[in-house]
Amino acid sequence: MATTIAKNANEKVSTKETKVNSISIKAIEKKVTADKKAEQVKPIEKKIEEPVQKVVEPVLTLEQKIEKVENLKTLVDKREKLEMSRKKLQSFVVGANQFSENIVLTDENGNTFKTSNTEVFTKVVEAINTTLVGKISEIEQQIQF
Repeated sequence: MATTIAKNANEKVSTKETKVNSISIKAIEKKVTADKKAEQVKPIEKKIEEPVQKVVEPVLTLEQKIEKVENLKTLVDKREKLEMSRKKLQSFVVGANQFSENIVLTDENGNTFKTSNTEVFTKVVEAINTTLVGKISEIEQQIQF
């Protein structure tokens, strides 16, 4: 009989320990699940949009408008002259004969330099073309309404 009482006592202790352990495990699982959900939920970030301020252009007087138009006209004329020079430069054809092209440079004192080397002629034409294209781009950027 003593053995039976000891067995019953052990069973009751084991059952209580198991219930306590399972309750503790369930509580821990709930806490871990709640923590994971809290991590997954991100706070909503509100972006405050600032009103866009429109740039108010000053009202020009008649004289200022006329001056602006004249400046634009000057820029357009410069661009046209550079564009004509560039087109005329492109019409040069470098021939197969090395002495068919000539470049003559003259300074204000009347000193001249003349060459008929095809390679030099080609490089000079390329350099002038590159410079003209750059100048045309600069003027086009300045033309604004």
